[in-house]
Amino acid sequence: MPNTYLAALVDLFYPEICVGCERRSSDALCRACFEALPYVGSPVCGRCGLPTAFATSVCERCKYVDFGFESAKAPLKYEGVGKKIVHALKYRGHKRVVEKLATPLMIQAICDGPVDAVVPVPLHRSRLRRRGFNQAELLARGVAERITATVSDTLEVVRTTGDQVELSAAQRRANVADAYRAKKPLRGRILLVDDVFTTGATMSACAGALVNAGAAEVHALSLCRTC
Repeated sequence: MPNTYLAALVDLFYPEICVGCERRSSDALCRACFEALPYVGSPVCGRCGLPTAFATSVCERCKYVDFGFESAKAPLKYEGVGKKIVHALKYRGHKRVVEKLATPLMIQAICDGPVDAVVPVPLHRSRLRRRGFNQAELLARGVAERITATVSDTLEVVRTTGDQVELSAAQRRANVADAYRAKKPLRGRILLVDDVFTTGATMSACAGALVNAGAAEVHALSLCRTC
């Protein structure tokens, strides 16, 4: 009986499993993991969102890169607890982190100004079938709900792309070139959403497709970014 009572108390006060350390927690992240969130912080490059020594509109890393988006922002670095949050969503299907963690964090980093539509980076049909959901779409819907914007699924993948993990920035850009297409015209200011920003190749290719479909400008927003 005592063990049963104790277990009931634990379930009452710590009903969840922390996605950071996988211990009992009162929320999706325990206090220790929440305090260990690897924030990107400021200052950052105004174009690619990379942390910089001082505020700049274009940093050394991106000034020679032709991006399709106007700006890119992310609240967290893709390391430590930030990386674990992405993996919990993407590979273990812990969708609760979207509402409880990802969306509130992403809203803090969102670009200023009105948004006419929120567009998720799409998955190829084969990857979508294997995973069962598109994590970028879940994030996009969470963000759109908070800012009272419309979600548009206009982007689609028109050809398969190879795994980008081991590719250089230039190879990544070549890998995703012309891989995306907008199914219908778009207008105005678009917020493009994905889970992780690495080199910006995927976001740039998607942004280019949106601009070709009529978007006035595209701003990229992800939960994490590599630094």
